[in-house]
Amino acid sequence: MKGKKILVTGGTGQIAGPIVEDFARENEVWCAARFSDPARKAELEGMGVHTCTWDMSDGDTSVLPRDFSHVVHSAIYPAVEHEDSIHRNAESSGLLMKHCETAEAFLFVSSFCMYLQHEDHPNHAYSETDKLGGSASYNDSYAVGKLAAEGAVRSACRILNLPTTIARMNVGYSWTGHGGLPVAYYYLMSQGQPVPVPVGSSNMSSPIAGEDIARQAHLLLEAATVPATIVNWAGDEAVSDREICDYVAELTGVTATYVESPISFDSFISDNTRREKLIGKCEVHWRDGIRDTFKRRGILT
Repeated sequence: MKGKKILVTGGTGQIAGPIVEDFARENEVWCAARFSDPARKAELEGMGVHTCTWDMSDGDTSVLPRDFSHVVHSAIYPAVEHEDSIHRNAESSGLLMKHCETAEAFLFVSSFCMYLQHEDHPNHAYSETDKLGGSASYNDSYAVGKLAAEGAVRSACRILNLPTTIARMNVGYSWTGHGGLPVAYYYLMSQGQPVPVPVGSSNMSSPIAGEDIARQAHLLLEAATVPATIVNWAGDEAVSDREICDYVAELTGVTATYVESPISFDSFISDNTRREKLIGKCEVHWRDGIRDTFKRRGILT
């Protein structure tokens, strides 16, 4: 896209950060976030991004312009209670869509935690038609908030006739925000801590790099429809948490150790059939993406 006026929420995180930076090259971009890190706010402004301090949890959109051509809604409020998560994530998403109802397209970043675990988990590749009703061992209310938000976004899409794509993010990682799982694993291991893995198995995921996230965001907005287009957003390769950690250890020299735990970084393999038909394949292999991410974050020289 070129010459558009685009709103990106949550642009300080590892998912929307690369999107903001990419879109800002040839568009007027507004980034709405809490901006708890003043340095990131200044960095974005240095790229020509309009920053707007916005707390999605109160539903107040009056601080935002209304005339955006495109919206990427990636912000999430990490509530610990179900009711609070629904209020702060689902209701605010619907209110944001109403505020931006004249937009050409709306992209909502959802999550794989939506899916109910299959009997063959973690080896099952989840498609958009798999059963919903998932949970996250690290925060049950995260999944509740995403489920409710998808319902709100689907309804608003039809009520407002606002073309929408709901993209269910797998394991996204990048040079912005906290970096995602590979970066989290690195810092855990660098402190001499073991990586928690599920009892009797490994977590499997389909990690996607920041460069692919940024590039595909354009295409997912182009794919927006009424009713909403729903698609998995993931990398092309299925990878175990142990494979990721072993590669991070190889790159950085830290030692990878593991401990079985009922609480871990839950993840899923993605069936990318629909995404590949819609917008094509990824361009960055997970190993290349992690190496590039670590270089851009200064972990590797």
